[in-house]
Amino acid sequence: MNQLKSWWRRGALMLLVAGVLALMLPALQAGLASLYYFPAQFRLDQWNKSSDKPAADDLAHTAELVANAVRLQPDNPHYLLLSAKVNEWRWYSGVLSSSDILANEQLYQRAIAMRPSWPVAYADYAYFLAITQFRLTDAWQQLELAKQYGAFLPEVMDKYLLVAFSNWPLLSVAQKAEVFQMVETSFLSARRPLLSRRIKEYGKENLFCLYLQSKLASEPTWPSARTAVCRS
Repeated sequence: MNQLKSWWRRGALMLLVAGVLALMLPALQAGLASLYYFPAQFRLDQWNKSSDKPAADDLAHTAELVANAVRLQPDNPHYLLLSAKVNEWRWYSGVLSSSDILANEQLYQRAIAMRPSWPVAYADYAYFLAITQFRLTDAWQQLELAKQYGAFLPEVMDKYLLVAFSNWPLLSVAQKAEVFQMVETSFLSARRPLLSRRIKEYGKENLFCLYLQSKLASEPTWPSARTAVCRS
């Protein structure tokens, strides 16, 4: 009888331990996934600040980190978005082919489905569509959604300018008018350094200098606009 009671106690204890472990497993997986995610995100940030292509071994290691994070938490939109961005750097560096990069579309769509009001995801998806797939119409639709949910976020403005400036001859009159309006609004905000950098990067100084002069010539902000945007 005592032996039977002992078995029951052991069984109950084992069930209790199993239950606790089952409850702890998601938290453990989330913690482990973040250990893979943050170093990969750091590397991506460093690549974005540099004009050089990442080294092949750095690309491979970062892709492995992201893959591990996604494996542990396949429904985390941040991990899916990072995976797509790392893939684009691999494509840009010649590691992935044009057919391989097509898989990014599913990553973006999954991330957006899980977090449908996330403007950064729409902006990054637009950049992917415009730069790697040359689907400007689809990209512009995603940019409109990005603006709808977060027009004043630096990440949204940056992708908006990159898509617009790299496809400027293909934009409609209405689309160019939207860009001019965004430039005017953004120049009066803390996003001016980013805006000025992109304008110069794509050689649009004369174009936007004339526009800003017509809008700001009588405003106290015009001298700073001229210094930041206009060619000397």
